[in-house]
Amino acid sequence: MMKGELANRPENALSEEQGQVIAAVVQQIMAPVMEQIGAILKTNTEAVQRIAATQQLMSDRITDIEKQVRLKTPMSRAQEKCIGEAIRARARELLDAKGCADDKKAVTKLGGMIRKSLLARYGVDSLREAPAYDYGVAMEQVQGWNNFLAVRDVVKEARERAEAKGDAEVPTR
Repeated sequence: MMKGELANRPENALSEEQGQVIAAVVQQIMAPVMEQIGAILKTNTEAVQRIAATQQLMSDRITDIEKQVRLKTPMSRAQEKCIGEAIRARARELLDAKGCADDKKAVTKLGGMIRKSLLARYGVDSLREAPAYDYGVAMEQVQGWNNFLAVRDVVKEARERAEAKGDAEVPTR
């Protein structure tokens, strides 16, 4: 005979009353255990929530610190030099389109305007004070700088200087 067959025999079967008594005993034994498990789970859940809140706070603080470090890290001399060269190249490029790229005063003046525009963007007095992390954006601004009125005024001054010198060939572009 198998075990399943023993349980199905009438002499081995529990009465309904015995089943209820056993269920009540199991419930009395297990109730405190289940309460403790519930309390432990609740405590663990609260602890995990506190840990998550602490991690979020730490993450926010680290992000703020990284931002402050980026803002406080000035451009290197090499970055400053490259931007200076880009400013002069852009000034020559804009003046070359008007035929005045050979006028050093015009290049210097227009370069100064480009530099002033860049410094105003960052609210600093020198390129060295601009944030290093924004080097790429600064280069893009220099390469995209195009103030038609400023170029027109600088070209006009360059032409006047050329006429005053009595140059035979005055650019008229």
